[in-house]
Amino acid sequence: MIATASRDWMGRREQLTVEEREVILRELSKNRSARFIAAALGRHHSTISREIERNGGEEDGDPSRLPS
Repeated sequence: MIATASRDWMGRREQLTVEEREVILRELSKNRSARFIAAALGRHHSTISREIERNGGEEDGDPSRLPS
């Protein structure tokens, strides 16, 4: 049996917050990269890339409409 503690590093992080989504939209409007935004938020760049791909980018504009 695998110990839970050894799997912690593989665990999922919390979903992006509305505030994080607002930062993503704001930084995208400044033509910032997913890697730049990820570093600013302390998230992995693939998390930010997936969020942009899944929920659009600057054209959608309202992070409160995005699924949490």
